Amino acid sequence: MKLTRSITIAAFAINLNALPVFAGDASGLDPAAIDQCIEAGEGGDCADAGMQACREYAETKYTGDDPDFVEKNCLDASHQAWEAKLSDIYQALLDKEGDAGIKPQEMLRQTEHAWIGFRDSLCNYAMEAAKAREAGGDLARLKCQRDEAARHWALLNTRLEGMRE
Repeated sequence: MKLTRSITIAAFAINLNALPVFAGDASGLDPAAIDQCIEAGEGGDCADAGMQACREYAETKYTGDDPDFVEKNCLDASHQAWEAKLSDIYQALLDKEGDAGIKPQEMLRQTEHAWIGFRDSLCNYAMEAAKAREAGGDLARLKCQRDEAARHWALLNTRLEGMRE
């Protein structure tokens, strides 16, 4: 799945002969928009940060016939940005729990594995429910994945902040 996303984004950039707006990213999403939203105190309400600029950029570059491509492109880029943030906060929390010993670290790992299963199940449900209503199943799944990554980041960040006090 990750390979397909990378190929899609790479093909998007190659087909348009466009230089990426942001280093290494042809989607038009600036991950700094997420950081700015978080710094402004929005926290878990930042899932949509940077999406409008991404849509506007992608609409000027994409000339294909898939009416959902721009939204898929931006949701995928946003999801990937949130996954990177989630990975960083998870690692920081794991390191902090390591100071407390092996048991908290192992419990955090188990919790994360359970969360991944929950997220996948929830987002598959969102996709199938959308398909049943003849709506965009892929869009529903991508939005769910992005939103759940942002929500989980906020949860782990709250935990980590609580440990620093």
